[in-house]
Amino acid sequence: MGGGSMTWTEMFFSNYADHTALASFTADASLLAGTNRQPPIRRGFFDKQGKALLLEAEGVVGSSGTPTYTFTWRLGETVGSTFLSGTAVGVSAAITMQSGVSNQYWYARLLLTCVTPGQGSTNTTLNCCGAISSGGGFAAPYEYALLPTTPPTATWTATINNEVEQFPNLSVACSASHASNPIRCKRLKAWALNCGRYGQAVREVWRREAVTNAVHLLRRDPNDCQGRKPWQNLRHP
Repeated sequence: MGGGSMTWTEMFFSNYADHTALASFTADASLLAGTNRQPPIRRGFFDKQGKALLLEAEGVVGSSGTPTYTFTWRLGETVGSTFLSGTAVGVSAAITMQSGVSNQYWYARLLLTCVTPGQGSTNTTLNCCGAISSGGGFAAPYEYALLPTTPPTATWTATINNEVEQFPNLSVACSASHASNPIRCKRLKAWALNCGRYGQAVREVWRREAVTNAVHLLRRDPNDCQGRKPWQNLRHP
């Protein structure tokens, strides 16, 4: 639960194994192949302003010479890493690699925040922003923006259909096909942020459990073991 907002932050997805490495490729290809698992974003998730989803990915990258990598986060209505026709929500520029590096750590984060909830195919608007970095792999400045269209851009919004389940996908294209230009996603996490309705639901469950326990005590003994009436034990979370 975050700060004084009384809203819940939950990591609802984490992969359990490395995804399949890419090498000797140029065309856009998914970094999430190999485990058959993607974070499912349930229908209706972006139902209020300020509700957000944080996606994080980590892995290793290498290069022979100085190829470029271009990364793309998408939300798609079809499950499966091979589906690359979803809505682009985080795109990088073509990132030049440092020359002759191997197994260098990279980290990508993307925050999707609902700014306009709505029903219909393109009536939910998300603010989309993030970054991808690799101090030992990418050329200076080592960290690059992720936005709905190729940075730099002032357009930070994308629209989705909030009435169907969405599946995030992260893909990459390489400028040069070479066995020494490998890249792999090793860690993928998804966080639900500012989920006030989740917190309200949990507090309602707590309240009902307290009432149920009090009723059971009253039926068994008008006074509990601490000398108080059962209803005096009720606490609102």
